[in-house]
Amino acid sequence: MVIDLLLFRLVNNLSGRWSTLDAVGIFSAEFLLPLMFLLLIPAAFTIKRLKEEHWYEMPLKVSFAVGIAYLTRLGLGVIISRARPFAALSEVHKLIAFEPAYDSFPSGHATITFALAFMIARVDRDWGAAFLILAVLTALGRVFVGVHYPLDILGGALVGWFAAWIIAKIEGAEWRKVGRAMRVR
Repeated sequence: MVIDLLLFRLVNNLSGRWSTLDAVGIFSAEFLLPLMFLLLIPAAFTIKRLKEEHWYEMPLKVSFAVGIAYLTRLGLGVIISRARPFAALSEVHKLIAFEPAYDSFPSGHATITFALAFMIARVDRDWGAAFLILAVLTALGRVFVGVHYPLDILGGALVGWFAAWIIAKIEGAEWRKVGRAMRVR
């Protein structure tokens, strides 16, 4: 926990010094997650593997991975109930309005962005790298603006990876059956 606190202070103490860096941190913390969902559209149209066959599977898999990740995050948040840095520490640079003051671990933003990134990385290396960079920037932004500790981010990344791993393990013919059943005729 000492390293967690030291890393938090290192990143969060950079905020409040330069307005440009603050703007980048706030944008990363608040707006990269919705941007990643928007980027799923061009990714879906350009990923060759999705164009060739079973294109309908990816939205289902991503939805299930994000759902599994988020439900896991909610469960862990209730069990662990860790206070957010701005509620537990003094002299935190809190750059965004944020409530509640609990449920810090794991980070919901990190959980979702890393689940997205790991799912996309499974089908396309280039898009996967781009999504992973956006996930890391989102995660750093959450620490920068004072709403998460680094371990919250690491926990979210692991939950996101775990959700993508679960989907990979159950992948196969069953997905095609679900996809065919959902097609509009």
